[in-house]
Amino acid sequence: MDSSTEYMKDIETCIANFYKKDDEVYLNVAALAQIGGPEVIERLLTLLYEEDLDIQYLAVNTLAQIEDNQSALSGLFAAIHDPKLKARNGSLVEALESFDVSDHFVDILKLYLNGGLKAAAMAKLLLDYTEFNISSRTLKKAKKHVHHFVHNSLKDDRYETKMIEVTAIINDLEVLIDEAQ
Repeated sequence: MDSSTEYMKDIETCIANFYKKDDEVYLNVAALAQIGGPEVIERLLTLLYEEDLDIQYLAVNTLAQIEDNQSALSGLFAAIHDPKLKARNGSLVEALESFDVSDHFVDILKLYLNGGLKAAAMAKLLLDYTEFNISSRTLKKAKKHVHHFVHNSLKDDRYETKMIEVTAIINDLEVLIDEAQ
């Protein structure tokens, strides 16, 4: 057996152990995170669509622990925005804190505005504690999404809170961009 076959077998063994749900499952998370690489990332991204929330959590937790995980970000965002996962994507949004999302302000803002309870809460933390790369174009896109939110959302207590928060964020960004120009 050649080394690449053995390597893939190790990856699949660790993933198979996710389904055992025993006390040693986190050893497999650590092993996969240590192995890292595109093969592990691709395999874990497929597990984000698992019906079993424990498996989904283990997969996203492993992705978050991989040292060079930035290549997984587009796949993670795809899973977060998948309509089939919307009701259970909170742990996926939570994992974004382990990635460099500095170029994804609008994506995070949309998650805050339109996400479920956990997804919105996790997105708000990212908005509060991430240093984003903001341009006037980014601000314009953000305003467009806020406008869409205003005209297409239920006007409940969460709406009012979000509008207060997002208005403050947009106003602060406008001041920063005006000062930079």
